[in-house]
Amino acid sequence: MKTAFDISYRLSHLSGSSAGCRDEVFAPVGTTVTSRPTLTLRNQDVSGNASFQSSGPLVPPTKSAEKIPTFFPWSIFNLLFIPFGILCCYFSHKVSQFKMQNRYEAANVWSKRTFVINIITTLLMVGVIITIVMLHYDYEQRNIDPSVNQTRTTGPYIPWQPGR
Repeated sequence: MKTAFDISYRLSHLSGSSAGCRDEVFAPVGTTVTSRPTLTLRNQDVSGNASFQSSGPLVPPTKSAEKIPTFFPWSIFNLLFIPFGILCCYFSHKVSQFKMQNRYEAANVWSKRTFVINIITTLLMVGVIITIVMLHYDYEQRNIDPSVNQTRTTGPYIPWQPGR
């Protein structure tokens, strides 16, 4: 009867040396081990039984940074609001640098930061424009030329007061 102590292992050598080889094949004592079959492409000849195991080290697939948005057009529009627009363009530039280096995680983080800073800048810009328009309208209402024939009330006009 064979026990766990009877099991030995053998290293499969890819280049003939055992340095840096992590592929271990376990087999009971006295049996021979053949190398694992490799997955072949569909346009190659299939010889023997192919499986879905690869003979090389497993490397996780890297994500492509090409689909990460840089928000450059939005950042350029935000240049109308100078201090934050420059910051938006800088963030968009950082995203494109990380995309060129194919650094997915860094590009993704900076893309999210660019999105948030673009939203904040756009909202601030809209708020400033609305405030300027309201202040201008108030200024025009206070400085109406008295020589022009206009009906002015003595107090504020409140539409729900009876008799007005």
